[in-house]
Amino acid sequence: MHMPSIASNAAQPRPPLRIFFGLWPSGDDAARIMAWAHDAQAAFGGRIMRADTLHLTLAFLGSTPAGRVDALVQAAPSWPAPVGPIVLQRFGRFAGPRIVWAGPGTDDTDRLAWLDQLHDSLWSRLEAMGWPRPQSAFRPHVSLLRKAQPGDPAVLRRAPLAWTPAQCVLVASQPTDSGSYYQVLARMPLETALAQN
Repeated sequence: MHMPSIASNAAQPRPPLRIFFGLWPSGDDAARIMAWAHDAQAAFGGRIMRADTLHLTLAFLGSTPAGRVDALVQAAPSWPAPVGPIVLQRFGRFAGPRIVWAGPGTDDTDRLAWLDQLHDSLWSRLEAMGWPRPQSAFRPHVSLLRKAQPGDPAVLRRAPLAWTPAQCVLVASQPTDSGSYYQVLARMPLETALAQN
């Protein structure tokens, strides 16, 4: 998850960056999640995610002017991120973008209160800085494949996998033909979420 640092050059305006906030697993947890990705690719083909790119997106902000990125880079390290275990229990699919993913269970009883609260708290801070909160519901997931072939992910089965985020980060994404490359711009300090649910 390394890219060259962003150089500041007063002579040329800096281009916007495609940014998002996400929860990243440890290297060991990412390796375990890759077993889910390999199962998915065996069933549906497509482009498998690299282990270093596996993450759960909290807030996608898209193309953002450099000045607004700077403001987030300064603010985010003071925003706490209480985290706890996330249990991947099922495969799913976003048909439009042809993404196969792993995520928690299927109904509200499987929702993680700490994760919903972290998402809500982050978006409250972003709204205060001028970003509009998405109208769509938060659907936590870890993308495993892109450009997947048609099929029903319900045919795939794996034992539940629990992982605890090792980082909560603001990331710049640079898409390439071989997949996206990510640069960490800022880290939110992790805290232990209170036991809930």
